[in-house]
Amino acid sequence: MDPETITETSSPTPLMREHELLKDASAHTYKITDFGELKAHIFYPEGFKESDQRPTAVFFHGGFWDKQMVSQFVPQAMHLVAYGAIAVLVQYRVSSLTECTPVQSIRDAQSAILWLRENHSFLGVDPHRISAWGAGSGAQIALCAAMDEEVENNGLFDSRPQSLVLFSAIVDTTKGGVGYDLFPDKKSALYHSPSRNIKRKLPPSIFYHGTADNTTPINEVEKFCKKMRSKKNNCLFYPLNRGTHSFFNFNVNQENFIQSLESAVGFLKGLGFLDSEEEIED
Repeated sequence: MDPETITETSSPTPLMREHELLKDASAHTYKITDFGELKAHIFYPEGFKESDQRPTAVFFHGGFWDKQMVSQFVPQAMHLVAYGAIAVLVQYRVSSLTECTPVQSIRDAQSAILWLRENHSFLGVDPHRISAWGAGSGAQIALCAAMDEEVENNGLFDSRPQSLVLFSAIVDTTKGGVGYDLFPDKKSALYHSPSRNIKRKLPPSIFYHGTADNTTPINEVEKFCKKMRSKKNNCLFYPLNRGTHSFFNFNVNQENFIQSLESAVGFLKGLGFLDSEEEIED
C-alpha cells in the first residue's frame, strides 16, 4: 500500500502505530483551532539542556491535505536528532478530520514555525536555524510558508523557515496541477501555487523527486528548480531513479530512503545548519 493513501487514523491500527512511534516525543499545543488543539511532537537529542539553542527541523507530512500521518517522518527525525538537532513533527488540519481546505493546512504550518521561534528559549530552539521538511502536500505547505507574501509575524519573528528539504513536492496547484479543486476558489489556488510565487531571496532548498512519480511529474519539479535558480536562489534538485511518489518512506525503498537522507544531512551541514563535527555513534 502507498503510504500516501494509508487508512484513516480513526481506525485502531494506525492510531496505535502513531502512538508507539511518537511515545518518546514531548507533545506541546502550538495552536487552538475550531478542530481543537494542534500538537507539535518534539524529539530532543541526547545531552540536550534547556539552555541550548539547537538547530531544528520541522516536519510536515504528506497525504494530499486530507490524511493525517504525523509520524510519517519519524525515521528522518530520529536521524537528525542523532546529529544533535531538535526534530518537530507537526499535526495540522486535514480535510478527512475537519472541514478545511489546503489554506488552513498552510496557515497551521506558518503558525507552527512562528510558535517555535516565539518559544525558542523555552524549547531550546535556535530561531535562526529552522529547516522545514515536507512531502507531497506537506512540501507544498512548507513552500508556502517560505514563499507566501502573507506571513505570520509578531513584530520580532515571522513564520518563514531558513531552509527547505522537500520530497515529492507538489509545486503547482493551478488548474493544470495538483489539488486545484480542493482550494475554496480559483484565486486561492493560484495564490498558493509555489509555481507562481518564485522570486529572489528565498531560503536555500533541496528537492528530492522520483523519476516514476505519477502524482507530480519529475520534469515539472525540475523546471521549477531551474526557475528558482534563475532568480539567484540556492536550489538543488536530486532525482531518484525509479522512485515513486513515496520513495522517501523507509518501508518503501530503503536505498532511496538512505540516499536522500544522507544527502539532506550533507546539504544542511553545508549551510551550517548542522554542526560538521556532530557524528552518529555506532
